[in-house]
Amino acid sequence: LHRADPEGALLDESNVDYAALKTFAQQVAEHFELPTTFTETQSLFIFDFSDTHRHEQALFFLEKEDGPPMLIAMAGDALLEPFWPTGLGCIRGFLSALDCVSSLGVWFTTGDREAVATRGERAYRALKSVEAQTKDMTLKPESEWRLDPATRYRVF
Repeated sequence: LHRADPEGALLDESNVDYAALKTFAQQVAEHFELPTTFTETQSLFIFDFSDTHRHEQALFFLEKEDGPPMLIAMAGDALLEPFWPTGLGCIRGFLSALDCVSSLGVWFTTGDREAVATRGERAYRALKSVEAQTKDMTLKPESEWRLDPATRYRVF
């Protein structure tokens, strides 16, 4: 910080010493054995988003010797690692939880493994297409959302 004025805008961009912040970030990165080199256009982030993960499928069946298959459905961060800079972590987590419950509902009411797999795959494909810039084109208005993915995703 350039000044510690409690009356002024403490965290205003004009008060941030970016050279000192960059040096501090490099020291932290070095301590945790992370890359310490910045590109010319790179900004400073607290979290490392250089490597995000997602599962290939949102649900699968676990075969059991002594009974029917068990449906395993993933939601939230377990399914799709959030990318916080775009603000999608919370919305994708919420939508994926609804997708799981929807698939579980089909499984428990019909027992139709193929229908569950198809629903899960279609919902996951739609979920992965939700981006900050395209949210209004990929999602229906929140007031229409119900458990059925067709009420939430425009492409379902």
